[in-house]
Amino acid sequence: MKTQILLIAMISVSFQALTATNECVCEDFAVTDCKTEYGCVWTESDSSCAAKKVDCTTLTTQKTCDDESTCAWTDSTSKCATFTKCEDYVVSVADQCMEKSGTCVAGTTTDGKTTCKTQAATTVTCTSFSSAADCNYKRPSNTATCWFKGSACESIDTSKCSTITVQDLCAGDCKWETDKCAVKTCADFKTADDCDTVSLDDGSGVTICTWGTACAEAADVSALTKDNCLKKTSGYYYWDGSACSECEGSSNSYILAFIGFIVMLMF
Repeated sequence: MKTQILLIAMISVSFQALTATNECVCEDFAVTDCKTEYGCVWTESDSSCAAKKVDCTTLTTQKTCDDESTCAWTDSTSKCATFTKCEDYVVSVADQCMEKSGTCVAGTTTDGKTTCKTQAATTVTCTSFSSAADCNYKRPSNTATCWFKGSACESIDTSKCSTITVQDLCAGDCKWETDKCAVKTCADFKTADDCDTVSLDDGSGVTICTWGTACAEAADVSALTKDNCLKKTSGYYYWDGSACSECEGSSNSYILAFIGFIVMLMF
């Protein structure tokens, strides 16, 4: 009897969805993917790929300097260096404060020069708003959004598609089904070009899709090549020189579940 159950389990597991939870980093890539990925650099001497390190001092204009997330331009010296803190920068155009860092805003202006400052943290409390105009789309946290329902402003849990209860907030990787929000599935893609991956409900990874006569959940990535492995897995698999391979730390949830099931059958 156990042998029969085990056989059924082995057959059924082959049809389970393939998921991945760790995105690739530069160190995972072989030469082809490394050279096509922004932010990675290939070293011929030891055949390795690594994250590109920006030398801020080599950037010679305010725009190219401030466009790099770790660099900031100093007007007084006309030089680029590693970003320190917002208050260290004085600009002639107030909007340039925000270009220094996402945490910087314009502070006081004297004689046409604006000193940047660190944006003060603000606390959003949904229940403090009394109208839809003030309430909707405010963010009390990274996993919640305010929404005016009935006569009150409520905090809506947006950590997962399945926890969203407002149709207007059910967007992006989510879809509205009759009266509830759900994560999109591979079947929602209607063309081969779009058929790559869908997000897991909690955003922790992806389900990998494959195209046949329609878009469906993939059981493996054996059909992918060096030209489409990285793209079709949204950066969760890479071409290792001979096959499409999982990035370091990625896991197939159905395999883990299957192993646990087999262990249960053995006792």
